Amino acid sequence: MLVLALALALLALGLAFLQGKIRPKNRKWVALAFALYLFVMWSAYRWAISQRYPEGTIFDHNEAERKRKFVEQKAKDDAFAARTRPTGEVRLTAAGPAYFAAKYDATHVAFMLAADTESRFAVSPVSQGRPTKIAAPTRPAAPLAGLQELWEPDSHALHFFPEIIQKTQSGERWTLSLSPDATIPVVIERPIVAPDGCSLAIGFLASIPPDQQSAFAQSRREYFVVRRTPVESADPPSTAQLGELPDWKPTPPMRKQIAQQLTDRMKQELAKIDARLLANAASPGEAAGELPVGGARPRLQEWLQADQSLARGEGALDYDLHAYRLTPDGDPRLFVRARWRLADATAFLMTAWFRVQTKPPNQPDQAQPDRARIDQAQPTPTQPAELRPVPLSADTSWSTAMREAEAPDPTTSPTEHSLDFQSILNEFDADHDGWAELLVYSHNGPATTMTLYLYTDLGLVPLKTPYHHEVHTPESCIDP
Repeated sequence: MLVLALALALLALGLAFLQGKIRPKNRKWVALAFALYLFVMWSAYRWAISQRYPEGTIFDHNEAERKRKFVEQKAKDDAFAARTRPTGEVRLTAAGPAYFAAKYDATHVAFMLAADTESRFAVSPVSQGRPTKIAAPTRPAAPLAGLQELWEPDSHALHFFPEIIQKTQSGERWTLSLSPDATIPVVIERPIVAPDGCSLAIGFLASIPPDQQSAFAQSRREYFVVRRTPVESADPPSTAQLGELPDWKPTPPMRKQIAQQLTDRMKQELAKIDARLLANAASPGEAAGELPVGGARPRLQEWLQADQSLARGEGALDYDLHAYRLTPDGDPRLFVRARWRLADATAFLMTAWFRVQTKPPNQPDQAQPDRARIDQAQPTPTQPAELRPVPLSADTSWSTAMREAEAPDPTTSPTEHSLDFQSILNEFDADHDGWAELLVYSHNGPATTMTLYLYTDLGLVPLKTPYHHEVHTPESCIDP
């Protein structure tokens, strides 16, 4: 900057000199300044080209430095990109829609791309054409899917199907995930229509290639996930072995801890639910919609009284748990289904996730020196390490629905006599990053859902729109 300022100053003097604005007695000093400036610049240039660097002249050295800094910056950018590469959720979402698929027979799977497309009894080309009933398998599979009755639509009805059905041709290969470490291709065979409660669902029947039928037969599962586009794998892929741990059992002390933690979480969630119910009940819309007899407020009061009993610990807790390995750290995660009863009637339903961590025996206080803490924390053969359950997340949507009258009376619901209101149907790791995706079945009132979730310790993240299956009987769909 100093050299530039000096050059500009000399340029201004030079212009003044040429225009005759400088007195004659001062002109010799201006000329001397110009000559001195040119001499300094020429000397600097001669000095620069005389310098010798490994790359050559100073100009070659500067060019090499520029290239070196460019390479270093690129390496930093690549390292940052590696640290912030797409997460499992991003990779799975980028792979396009994932659809719930069910085993149909020994060589076929069925999956729906569009549910609740129209009324089952509507007069339309889809329902009133000339569909052909597909022969049912001799041994029905995947009963939760409700796909035991399938029809093949005629060619005229296909023009009224969703675009994805029309653009998918027979013979196309899609990808079927069987388990966390097994994926096979399936071949689109033909479009299908399935009665789904009071409506129709539309999808495909796909066949298992002959060279993959052995792998398909070895799978003990009946529910899978199918994609048109494969999922991009993590780099490097995880080697963690994911799946259920059927032989894992909690110790009696751990079961007591889990029961206490479930009860504590139930009371916390119960307070939140009741607060929302009371706030909504006071809204003008709710008050205007009440009936003199049998309105929402008397039912709300009954639930609030029941919830007070639950808060006092009067509910009888019943729960079961299943252990899974779902994360790269290898610690078991526990999926727990819990139910509280009052007077032999279901009053609260909840699912919860726990992480099983190893706590060394006689773990010293954290204020002790590191060396002493490490020495004292080593388990001995006579003093094994203690496993402790750490609560992670919970879902109480069934309890909220019961109190908002969005679910039927639990005394007539299948959930009254079992804990099957939610189940994990299968586990996957399509992107091989060590974090599992879970296919989860949920029963809530007159409908069931199959949803693909990405497991996280903060809760399950839904990856795609769930598949809803209505459990209405055909008779209930017709108005009297």
